[in-house]
Amino acid sequence: MRSFRKLALIAALCSAAALNAQTFGNASTFAGLTWDFSSSAPGLESCTLLVLDVTGAVGASNNYSAYGQVFCPALGGSYASSGNAYFDSFSNFHMTVSMGVTYQLVCDNLSGGSLSGSCPVYDYLGNQVGSAFVSFL
Repeated sequence: MRSFRKLALIAALCSAAALNAQTFGNASTFAGLTWDFSSSAPGLESCTLLVLDVTGAVGASNNYSAYGQVFCPALGGSYASSGNAYFDSFSNFHMTVSMGVTYQLVCDNLSGGSLSGSCPVYDYLGNQVGSAFVSFL
């Protein structure tokens, strides 16, 4: 019983520490960030636009939650998208976005000035199935 109390206390302290870390700083949302989008991955060839909102505590972290859509007019719909984005210490931009349950777009080391470049596209098993080019508008 004594070890249970100790374990419960440690868990409570860890939870409180995590809670404080998560609430440090004010979160900001940047809505409607838009990229021209083209891809060679099967099912994404007709998609034309990636639109994301990103949310994060600008002064406390350089990691942002990203969520939005990849628009595919020829398919008559969109892929729901979510992931994360960050700038590294060299001002390069990194973004990983899941597109539906099928694909993941991984953009590493894009120019921090243009936020544009070529990115591999992976399937849900981690196999590269094509690439995409994103150009920030």
